[in-house]
Formats: sequence, C-alpha cells, structure tokens
Amino acid sequence: MSKKNIFLLAAWYIAGWLIASLYNTKKSEELKSDIEKSKVEWEGEFKVLLNNFIETHQNLINDIKNHVNTEKNRELFYTKKEELLKIIDSYKIQWLELLEELKVKWKSFILEASEKLEVLYNEKRLEIDSLKDIAPEKLSEIKEKLRITFEEIKNKMKQ
Repeated sequence: MSKKNIFLLAAWYIAGWLIASLYNTKKSEELKSDIEKSKVEWEGEFKVLLNNFIETHQNLINDIKNHVNTEKNRELFYTKKEELLKIIDSYKIQWLELLEELKVKWKSFILEASEKLEVLYNEKRLEIDSLKDIAPEKLSEIKEKLRITFEEIKNKMKQ
C-alpha cells in the first residue's frame, strides 16, 4: 500500500472516529453493557452495534438538517431560485440543440456506415465464393453465418 493510500485510510479513520465521538449518544461503558446484555438475551452483538451505528448517523443527519435548513438558507434559496431556474433552462436548451445536432450527424453516419457494411458484406461473400474447394455444405454454412452477422449488425445500428 502506498504512503498516499495509508494517509487517506488514516484520514478517513480519524474522520469516522470524530463523527462517532461527536454524535454517538452512548458512552463506551453503556455500549459495552448493551453488548453484554445482548449476549445473555441472545440478541446478538451485531444488532446492538448496528443500532448504535444507525443512531449515530441519524444524530449526524439531524444536526446537518438543523444547521442547513435554517430560515436564512431558505430565504437565500428563494432569492436565487429564479436565477437557478434560468441556468437550468439555458442548459436544457443547449442540451436539446446538441441532441438535435447529434441526431442529424448520427443519421448521416448511420447511412454511411450501412453503405460500408453492405460493401464489406458483398466483398466477404465473394471471398467465400472463391473458396469452392470447401465442401458445399460448409460453404453455405459459412455464408449463412456471414448473412446472420450482417443482419445483426444492421439491427444494432438501427437501435
């Protein structure tokens, strides 16, 4: 493991520990006691730890909601809402224009590719015909496989 990866792993570990210590409502002794009770009551240690993990994250999310969903932030959002909608509409118009441009280019590309595919198919069919020393059954089998492949490619291009 590189030094950068070890550093990132350590940073995430520390961040997780900080979040857990800030938002975990149970003290370590209380958590240990719950784990011991779960062993006696056959609930399972995992269930206790999972519940504590979920509770810690719910506390974190609630705290974020309380700090982000303030009256000041809502007012700021509503003042910027029209500007945001204009940006989104502008993006949508540009995206639709690009899509139309791609459709036109794609149609011409599909036509050109189809023509090239047809020429290639005919060339390969002629090459196969030149191999008359192969048994006729094998020759027709190879031609059929070529035709099926040609049809599959045409269908994929249409899609």
